[in-house]
Order: sequence, then structure tokens, then C-alpha cells
Amino acid sequence: MTLGRAGWPLALWPVLALAQAPGWETRVVELAPAMRACLATRPGGMVVAAWEAERGLTMARLLLPGGAREDCLAHPNGMLVERREAVAEADRRPDEALRAFMLERRCVDAWRVVDEAGRELGWLAYPGCG
Repeated sequence: MTLGRAGWPLALWPVLALAQAPGWETRVVELAPAMRACLATRPGGMVVAAWEAERGLTMARLLLPGGAREDCLAHPNGMLVERREAVAEADRRPDEALRAFMLERRCVDAWRVVDEAGRELGWLAYPGCG
């Protein structure tokens, strides 16, 4: 299933509406360059939350292999700005367990994320997928 600018496939909206309100995943194409920059040097990592930060930058919460978390600040053009290591358990966001963005497909029910030109940006799934 392909996921593009419109967000989630329309067939899934009734299910998603019952499960949770849509979050950052509805802007996954827009946020992808920043998230890709954050994941570029973190093999096996995945973004479990993303939000707008100061100065128009994107903050991405990464879940790394082994369970460690870190925050990564990146420019929407894909330039890495800063990493903030070791996010404490008490600082977890409530939406972290709902969805995940990753660079490679790790499970069969992951959705392919593409830009307007059809280039693959990554995959959207759930954190347990990886």
C-alpha cells in the first residue's frame, strides 16, 4: 500500500479514528527529509514521534536498537542540527507507541512513503515492527 501526500489511505480512516486521533504521521512526507537526516547514522533506528520545534526545525524522537531513545533536531531541508542523547523514561511522549517511521521495510504491513515524484522516502508502521 502506498502512502503519499494525502496521508493515510482512505480505507483506514474509520479504523484509525477509532484507535486514536491522527498525529504527526499525517505530515510524514513533509517531515521525511528531517527524519531521514536523523536516521542516516542510526542503523536500525526508527522515529517514533516528530513535532515542530523552535525556528521552524523538526524534532524527531528516535527509538534505537536496544531500546535507547534520543531526540534529534533537523532542518526541514534534511540538514542535521543537533542530537540530544538519552531521553529519560519520564520524558516519553504519549504518542510514541502508536507509529514509527523507518528507512527500510521491516514488516509486511508497513506503508511505503513516497514524495510527489514517486521517490521512496521510507516506511510507516508501528514501533513493534522493527
